[in-house]
Amino acid sequence: MELLNVAQLSTNPLFLSLILLFSLLVWLQLGKRKTLNLPPSPPKLPLIGNIHQLGKLPHRSLRDLSKKYGSLLLLLLGYNPTLLVSSADMVREIVKNHDIVFSDRSRTTAANIFFYKFKDMACAPYGEYWRQVKKIEYCSAFQPPKCAIISVYQRRRS
Repeated sequence: MELLNVAQLSTNPLFLSLILLFSLLVWLQLGKRKTLNLPPSPPKLPLIGNIHQLGKLPHRSLRDLSKKYGSLLLLLLGYNPTLLVSSADMVREIVKNHDIVFSDRSRTTAANIFFYKFKDMACAPYGEYWRQVKKIEYCSAFQPPKCAIISVYQRRRS
């Protein structure tokens, strides 16, 4: 009996189907290993996430989802995970105790390319760098004479 060579195996539809099935099973098992403490979420579709559940009146669809899944739920809008908070007590908790975590801006590839690796004030992560850039922008826009003094001081330091 003659052995099959690799070229014959790679074109065999059954062999390709088995490889695809095995890859899918491995991918599903790896996905189950991540146990994150996430809020409840409605079922989602692979590419669009939960966008199909928004309907013509998104505010009403979101209200219905929050009635079904609770005041805190996770939606996947495309590839962007979005936290929906529909309770005043939950909003107060988030704003009061977890403000730094939720105040940061999303990091996208477009912002990385067009805004000089998040160095622009609009895309910079919240923190000391953002505060310094904000001061410089405010100074240059609303206080030009003071800005001239600061620029002279900056030139002397460098």
